[in-house]
Amino acid sequence: MKFTLTGRHFNITPHLKAHVEKRITRLDKYNDHILEAGMVLFRDHATHIAEGRVHVGHAVLTARAEAGDMYGAVNEAVDRMLIQIKRHEGKLRDRKRGNNQ
Repeated sequence: MKFTLTGRHFNITPHLKAHVEKRITRLDKYNDHILEAGMVLFRDHATHIAEGRVHVGHAVLTARAEAGDMYGAVNEAVDRMLIQIKRHEGKLRDRKRGNNQ
């Protein structure tokens, strides 16, 4: 999986970079077909915002989260992406079965 991390008007510390990479690589456990992942981190006055994008096959899943600190925003964004990946996998599984119950 190719991973990009971008900081807008914000310096990314090595500890924060390691934290984001650890959280993003956790998504590989739920889907083997993740081609590319990216995360953009920025601050808007007192709020920290994390926007994530994951390319899964032909689908692009995005998530945005706001929190009081950057670590919380990253955790929330990755959790939202995880929910979307699980939903996407369920849709593919149902379509393969033919949804004939």
